[in-house]
Amino acid sequence: MRSLLSLSLLFTPVAAFADETRASAPHGRNDGPQFEISTGVEYEEGDYGTDTKINILSVPTSVKLSTGDLQLIATLPYRRVEGPSSVVPGGVLGLPILLDPNQPQTENVTREGWGDLELGVVYAIPTTVVNLAISGSVKLPTAENNLGTGATDYTLGTEVSRPFAGGIIPFASFSYTFLGSPEGYSLQDSYAASGGIATKIGPATQGYLSYRYADNASQLISSDQRLITGLNTRLGKVLSLGVYGSTGLSEGAPEFTTGLRIGMALN
Repeated sequence: MRSLLSLSLLFTPVAAFADETRASAPHGRNDGPQFEISTGVEYEEGDYGTDTKINILSVPTSVKLSTGDLQLIATLPYRRVEGPSSVVPGGVLGLPILLDPNQPQTENVTREGWGDLELGVVYAIPTTVVNLAISGSVKLPTAENNLGTGATDYTLGTEVSRPFAGGIIPFASFSYTFLGSPEGYSLQDSYAASGGIATKIGPATQGYLSYRYADNASQLISSDQRLITGLNTRLGKVLSLGVYGSTGLSEGAPEFTTGLRIGMALN
């Protein structure tokens, strides 16, 4: 049985609940291309090791095409940031926030607009031992109002999970981001890793708990370490719903994050 639990970890903050049709097919294959559109809202708050409280509200919209063992994902967030103008919010991949050295450390201002467009691909490697996938993505500099670095970034990742009796699924993921060279920044490539466990708590509901570490590409802010938990459920064959939250375990993480995701199958 192929779980889709880990396949979305690099692209959304919600662990995906396994699609029963896909899970029961050999190597996760289905009868043809499957389309899904999802949106939601996420709010995070913290000082991230600075002296100022920073609030970030994101509304990401994603379109996903699944065919066989391959998934193609496009995500574009709309963001509202309350904080110094030097604050650059992290990407949809969950990268830590950055401080733009080209911007003055002003008092809090409010900025909003479209963020960076992220395009990703996930391939589930056919194997009967574990559920294994590799992924890649590119972040394009489409952000408005200093809500991005203005550079193109690339990320490679891998995810693994293993279903056990009783619906228990341990999972882990690792990703490495090759950052662009925005003018005035001093950045280094960074990595992120997560691990946790998910379990079925009903015929169409799954809960999960995980720990996540994300290295910061800038020395101005420390690493982002957080504990994440959530629930995912399917509402019939068309709709899916996820709720999640996190608590920060390091200075570079938000004090808390809370979010909601709604998905709809288009065929």
